[in-house]
Amino acid sequence: MTDKPKNVFRIDIEPTDEHPDRHPTHGWQVRIKRQKKQHTKYFSDKRFGGREEALSKAVAYRDELLETLPDPMDPVRRSAEARSKTGVIGLNFCWKDDGSGTPKPYVQLSWLEGDGTRRSAAYSVRKWNLRRAVWKACVRLHKAREEHNNEVDEVNDMFQTAYPNIKEQYDLGPDGNGVSEEEMEKSTAEPEVASMDA
Repeated sequence: MTDKPKNVFRIDIEPTDEHPDRHPTHGWQVRIKRQKKQHTKYFSDKRFGGREEALSKAVAYRDELLETLPDPMDPVRRSAEARSKTGVIGLNFCWKDDGSGTPKPYVQLSWLEGDGTRRSAAYSVRKWNLRRAVWKACVRLHKAREEHNNEVDEVNDMFQTAYPNIKEQYDLGPDGNGVSEEEMEKSTAEPEVASMDA
């Protein structure tokens, strides 16, 4: 086995003049990261009968481990998730001026149609209150993704992830100095429609 397989790394450490007490270490380490968790295991040449044998054991272990782990996240999705401030890709919170001169809170969502067209929608926090605006946005986003056979999270999981983050952004207010009492009253009032369904 001459080519170094993916996710298997060679470790060769010897004592040096600078570090004479360093323990000699020769072997292979399996390293696989999934969902921000690192999975590692070391296979020493000495314990497994030499360099090639240790590599064979490391590769076998790696293959077994890969069968039990979820597939790696798509790099586009991972990048979008890193940029998301709500924890849910395609779901955002913002303050928008509708022309009145006063910023108003909205929960926004965006998704791609099957033909690649980007679509978006927004739910007014003043109209629906914060919890219902987030819930309705999650339901709509779930439906849009389901229609196009994209990877779909459960609506409740989306809501549980997004709501605390959106609430935190909302509480900062449009200028970062907090929400006024007047805004809080308007945004927490019960909507006319009592159902949480979209």
